[in-house]
Amino acid sequence: MAPLGALFLAAALLSLPAPLMPRACSQQIEFGLTPAAHHGHVELLSDNVQAIAGAPQVVQLWFRVDDGFHINSHAPKDQLMIPTRLELESAGGVKVIDEQYPAGAAFRLKMGEGELLSVYQGRFPVSVRLVAPSGESTLNGVLHYQACGNASCYPPQSLPVRVALSGQ
Repeated sequence: MAPLGALFLAAALLSLPAPLMPRACSQQIEFGLTPAAHHGHVELLSDNVQAIAGAPQVVQLWFRVDDGFHINSHAPKDQLMIPTRLELESAGGVKVIDEQYPAGAAFRLKMGEGELLSVYQGRFPVSVRLVAPSGESTLNGVLHYQACGNASCYPPQSLPVRVALSGQ
């Protein structure tokens, strides 16, 4: 049987308003957002590509947006939206010429006035025109984006991009 003091303490705690109740897991804070399977809601699928050394060519880097989320396309319909942008370094003998983004898919918000957006969902490629050196090198950069669900958007993210490049 529990001591009388412990019962009084339990009764006092139960009478506190919810915001004042102590939490068993105080470092976890939830704001009603669905947690993702991994940080940032976007992942790089292409971590190794092959290229012909010394000649300009196009390689595709594939990314995946978590189910239930979208990111704005490279050319969003509203100038207030944060565009998806890939920044790659020309380093280690790799010369990056430019990037080409796919057209965004039309997406209508389910809240408010149902604004029509241009987004990427699921898998999408970014085509990179580059000149690769002979042998093994690394293509480094960052994908800048903002992930959103149906009711809210997360802060802008920067996903490190590191791809092993084999020039033959």
